[in-house]
Amino acid sequence: MFENNIGFIGAGNMASSLIRGVISVGVVGREQIMAMNKNNRERLEALVHEHGIRAARELREIVEQCGTLVLAVKPDQVPEVLENLSRIPLETPGRRLLISVAAGVPLSYLESALGSRYSVVRSMPNIPSQVAEGVTALCAGQVVGTSERLLAERILGAVGKVFWVDEDQLDVVTALSGSGPAYFFRFAEDMAAAGAKMGLDPELAEQLARQTLSGAGHLLKGTDLSLRELVRKVTSPRGTTAAALEVFQGKRLDLVVEEAMAHAAARSREMAQTPGRHVLTKAQRVVVKVGSSTVADASGQLNEEVLKELVRQMAGLRAAGREVILVSSGAVAAGRGRVRGHRTESVTERQVLSAVGQAILMQTYESLFAQHGITVAQVLLTKDDFTSPKRSEICRNTLSELCGRGIVPIINENDAVSFDEIKLGDNDTLSARVAVLVSAGALIMLTDTDGLFSADPRRDPAATLVRTVERIGPEVSAMASPSADLRGTGGMVTKLWAANLATDNGIPTVIANGSSVDVLLSVAAGKEIGTFFPANGKEHLAKD
Repeated sequence: MFENNIGFIGAGNMASSLIRGVISVGVVGREQIMAMNKNNRERLEALVHEHGIRAARELREIVEQCGTLVLAVKPDQVPEVLENLSRIPLETPGRRLLISVAAGVPLSYLESALGSRYSVVRSMPNIPSQVAEGVTALCAGQVVGTSERLLAERILGAVGKVFWVDEDQLDVVTALSGSGPAYFFRFAEDMAAAGAKMGLDPELAEQLARQTLSGAGHLLKGTDLSLRELVRKVTSPRGTTAAALEVFQGKRLDLVVEEAMAHAAARSREMAQTPGRHVLTKAQRVVVKVGSSTVADASGQLNEEVLKELVRQMAGLRAAGREVILVSSGAVAAGRGRVRGHRTESVTERQVLSAVGQAILMQTYESLFAQHGITVAQVLLTKDDFTSPKRSEICRNTLSELCGRGIVPIINENDAVSFDEIKLGDNDTLSARVAVLVSAGALIMLTDTDGLFSADPRRDPAATLVRTVERIGPEVSAMASPSADLRGTGGMVTKLWAANLATDNGIPTVIANGSSVDVLLSVAAGKEIGTFFPANGKEHLAKD
């Protein structure tokens, strides 16, 4: 019966451990197990040879023949698998059970992608599962029944102990048992290094540390004493162990462990947002905004190596069938680098600098794109081009036609003729308006920082990168600070305004560092780089 069959999607280490475990404890027979692996065929063939299981040629075969699916792929592959699963009709009656062992992928994401045809259990096994000594935390989805819970317990219990937890506890569980083995490995490494430094042969010191850790683990497993009682039992008053523990206490090892686990839990929460970036892989029309600090250096000279690299990546997106619209700052900065002895920058002075700099900027872009056989077109816009329905329609049609012909539009504000009443204000806002105008699939704003930080990293060394912003509210706005860079007019504040405008109109947005390796290709591939703003459901952020 198909409901007794288990299908493994992915054939990595965790899938291999689970297959070995369920066979050894008799959850199912080896003939009732199927597995598939998208890329590494040799790995799959090794599993088939070692365990006598069946190899599936495609995902549909597993769905049709297995009542339980184990999702054992890397987190960044989950969106693609779920999308494919959702498209496969369930020709054999009955709801399927899907057990996910993919780290950081929340139940809500799994359930929304699969619908009511699947019961979903999320699991967090740790690496000792590979030797059947693991610990796994399980979270049940909304429609998981008693029999499905028991089956999930049997499958994951084949490689160690199983505990059911609420999903909101899973980040802490991840920090404790998921990442925990590495803490012990690192502690053993430091013990071995200290022993070698104190005169032991390094190989001997490592062997002693390994066996000590292993033996302590066995002792922990075999005793009913509490952890506190166990420490007390092995610590003689005024003995060697007590002397060492006094150092740990003096250095507040407890606070170090607490801080480390807090960081691990925070990272687990961040990872739960990553699958949402999969939408970026589907964006056919991408608006790329390049900031002045990326285009030019402090003296106004163009960063040609950076621009060359970005153009290469945009050409790569074009080769992959994507349409690219470039909104480029830097005209005023480039003009400032060419026109010496200019006066205090009034509106007229900036218009002069822009007129000079636009020619320099376009000549550079035209030359760089030509190396990839790509034609570019300059498009200069003002606020009226967006507020006038007729002009908006003309702009939209022109940009769409350029993209359709394989030409990359390069857009900037028409600073040479704009004045305060009709200026768009900054190119961050311009890029968002363009993205909305052409119904882009994504907006990527490149700057000289890695994204939005919890505080200004120039002033606060403890500032951390915010990887995903679900809602742009006051607490997020407070993280931004205006730009002090004379090369541009924006800063993180204007980027948040732009992100809010784009996301409110259904366009996912990323703020990332333009100098990062393969930044555009990585963002477009849905990888975790920069700060991601998912589309829709955002508060309106008023611009004063």
